[in-house]
Amino acid sequence: MLLCSHLQAGTLLTILLSVAHGSFLPGSFNLTLYRQMPALYQVDDYDLCLDNTSGSYCMVYVEIEPNASSTLWHLIDTVSRDSKHRFRHDVVLRGVCLEHCIRTLNDSSGALERYEGRGVQDEQLSTYFMMVHRRPADADDRRLYSELVNSCLNLEFSQKFSLRVSSQIEYCVSADNHLELDTLDLVAYTVGIAIVLLALCSSTYDYCISNADSRQPPDNFYRKPPKSRKQQLLTSFSLARNYYRLTEPHTTDFARDLSFFDGFRTIGVVLVILAHTLMVFMTAAIENPEYYEQFIYSFWSSVTQNGHVAIQIFFVMSGFLLYVDFTKRQLVNPKSDTLECIAVYFRLFFYRYFRLIPSVLALILFNGTVLVRLQDGPFWRHLTEPERVFCRTKWWKNVFFVTNHMMEHSCSHQTWYLGADMQLFELFLIVLVISKKHPRLVKPIYVTLMTLAVGVPAILTYALKLEAVYHISPETYRFLFFRHADTFIQMYPTFYTNLSGYLLGFVCGHLYLSQRSKAAVLRGQLKYELAMWLLVPAALLILFSGYTFIYYDFAKPSIWLAVYAGLYKNLWVLICAGFVFLMCCKVGGITYAFCTLPVFRPLARISFQAYLWHLVVLRVVTGYLRQPTHVSTVFLICHVISALVLSLFVAFLMALLLEYPLGEVLRCMLKPRTIKKDIKTEIQMAGAQSAA
Repeated sequence: MLLCSHLQAGTLLTILLSVAHGSFLPGSFNLTLYRQMPALYQVDDYDLCLDNTSGSYCMVYVEIEPNASSTLWHLIDTVSRDSKHRFRHDVVLRGVCLEHCIRTLNDSSGALERYEGRGVQDEQLSTYFMMVHRRPADADDRRLYSELVNSCLNLEFSQKFSLRVSSQIEYCVSADNHLELDTLDLVAYTVGIAIVLLALCSSTYDYCISNADSRQPPDNFYRKPPKSRKQQLLTSFSLARNYYRLTEPHTTDFARDLSFFDGFRTIGVVLVILAHTLMVFMTAAIENPEYYEQFIYSFWSSVTQNGHVAIQIFFVMSGFLLYVDFTKRQLVNPKSDTLECIAVYFRLFFYRYFRLIPSVLALILFNGTVLVRLQDGPFWRHLTEPERVFCRTKWWKNVFFVTNHMMEHSCSHQTWYLGADMQLFELFLIVLVISKKHPRLVKPIYVTLMTLAVGVPAILTYALKLEAVYHISPETYRFLFFRHADTFIQMYPTFYTNLSGYLLGFVCGHLYLSQRSKAAVLRGQLKYELAMWLLVPAALLILFSGYTFIYYDFAKPSIWLAVYAGLYKNLWVLICAGFVFLMCCKVGGITYAFCTLPVFRPLARISFQAYLWHLVVLRVVTGYLRQPTHVSTVFLICHVISALVLSLFVAFLMALLLEYPLGEVLRCMLKPRTIKKDIKTEIQMAGAQSAA
């Protein structure tokens, strides 16, 4: 539950004491004084402004200029300096209707004093706005209206707050200004129509051959593989056949043993959508920013802020699946020659790459074309234009799965996980090939990797003077790209700080195969059941341990911060590995039964698509806002539920129309022997590596 610690204080003396201490502490928080500051977001009526065919509406970035003689400025400055927990209140966004602006200036012409301002000081943001909002009319709008808008805003701030401002127009929208279709837009619509037509034609063909085969019911017909390679290709886009692929039960002992992965993947996607809903609404227009600020000060914030380590469970599952699948198929052994080892490596790598890349390309194409046309509103371009621009210019980061090392000015930031996971897959596939060909090297390689898994985060934290744990501050992602987030950039998405997930997944895979070969039964044994339940308080202890580092600032570099950074993620991975191994052995009682519920099976199979598309859904859910909205716990819960339902619906469509059909085409292109032996297990469990 989200908590707010609004404690009252009395008078202006509170502000002065806060200034003296250099921070606006939660114990001195006073909502009445807080609300005296200019609102972070304030907009004119968008629809009324553009109701006139000559109307123009501008979204404006505003910096409040320092004024040492103003008590209000001291309050603004004091709150803004606590960048770890609070928004910068000296930086605001305004939506300005130009007609209203002109009328206001005309009515106040006698009292208006010309003031040009010092200019916007934040060069990073200024450059970012110029880079993102670069439609043909944007440069002209800035040139024509900058002085007018700046005069309006200075008039408003001088009358209301006795303060001066400098501003920069992000973009302007006119009633008669529409985004023209270009070649890429036409490609996107053509591809979309082609996929729908393929699905209709393939479904019709499948239905016709099902009628021709009257010996079995339609349900059984769609569940059975096609009789020939030609039929396999022609029915690959069949909606009915792909629906049954989504819902069919697990058919192998291995898949049934790992049916709890379905629960893990589904719950994981829910947690990701929850976290990203909180983050996206920190970038959206809200009228009560103190909700987030006071929550970050609360003890419970450590669960959400430090909870990002939960994503490690997906690296553990990926490593587990890779190890078990590779080992069971005996793709490499000590007698394998070098060329055979290289061939195995590239065959597995390219198969996995071509399984993932069509869905990634579909997301990039949609974000670069269709997304921006879905809605309008004062904040719509603010939320969607970065995706349109960067998906058109930086698409190669996603295609080559390097987004995790190039987060700045990237398209679809959530694909950092795919980049990290792909790089770990490549590294540990090499480890597997070497260790299977040279078994004596297994222990030295594993010890080296574990040493790096602990040592690399610790060394980076100390050498680069990073925080002990990554936590997102209110300003980190406010303008839809990561700012002042060195700890995040260096420690969160990089593959070399996530080595332990795959490594302990390998260990779990080895233990699972060993236990299964011995036919040992661990379920019901007290020590194993007790170990399962002890993992829960251990996980909570790790989550809560980050509170100290979120609440307080510490001098850097610090050896103790480095030690904590090196241990806390790896301890969490160890707990995740414990859960995976014990549940493989069906230990866990009611928890195991819950995670293996049949309802999770289809949800897990669309979890990859849900992960890819949930941020598109969140942009649509938040982008319609015409005015700043009041955020509350119930409000966020409702939006989490709506975003989850919509994300699963979109994921279902994309899995049915794109992921499963193209996966079937890929299998059809392989040799029959490979279809039956080499990739069956991977196909059944393929979503796990991508459902973070």
